[in-house]
Amino acid sequence: MKIINFKILLLLSSLSLYANSLSAQEIAITERGDSVVLLPNGTWDYFENYVEPEEIEIGRNDSKFLKPKNSSQMLKGLNNAYQLWYNPSTWKRVPAADLNPDADLALKMKRGDVYAMVIYEELEIEVEKLMEISFQNANSMSPDFKIVSSEYRFVNDKELIFMQMEGTVQSMKISYISYYASGKNGSFQFHIYTGQKLVDKYKEEIFNLLNGLIIK
Repeated sequence: MKIINFKILLLLSSLSLYANSLSAQEIAITERGDSVVLLPNGTWDYFENYVEPEEIEIGRNDSKFLKPKNSSQMLKGLNNAYQLWYNPSTWKRVPAADLNPDADLALKMKRGDVYAMVIYEELEIEVEKLMEISFQNANSMSPDFKIVSSEYRFVNDKELIFMQMEGTVQSMKISYISYYASGKNGSFQFHIYTGQKLVDKYKEEIFNLLNGLIIK
């Protein structure tokens, strides 16, 4: 599994408002908080005029999720808005642009086909909207994308939204396991993705890395 295979899906994760040459429609949020659909011909329309939004039910997990002790290596995010702690024996840093031109930080599992990236925006966006747009972006490209689970969690004393979704990308069955957060320091998407059949195999490593996210 090569990184390039995921680029089409990952490009749709951006929340910046711009038109590009992607053949699929892109869903974005403007600085005023409006959801819009960017069309291939360079025009756009309000999201509510284009498609009926799917209501996403979010559960709640009252457990406390903390940075693992063996996550000893730390990366600082843009504007020092967050930290990402990871186990250097399991993960290695890779150029963020190799996964997504809008990613701030990126990692790859050393001995497995698992990839991770943080997309950070200075703009504060309602976290539920952030999660919804992320799902709609994926679903607009591949209609079989579905949400496996979603819930509010407290991770390192910060309330985030956890969401796992899965679907088909270029004939590959992909799982996306993510944290979403937003506040005065900006908006955060932390995605870890791999093949659907590999999630159970690497479950411990995936969630250890997810819980290494500390938003300041």
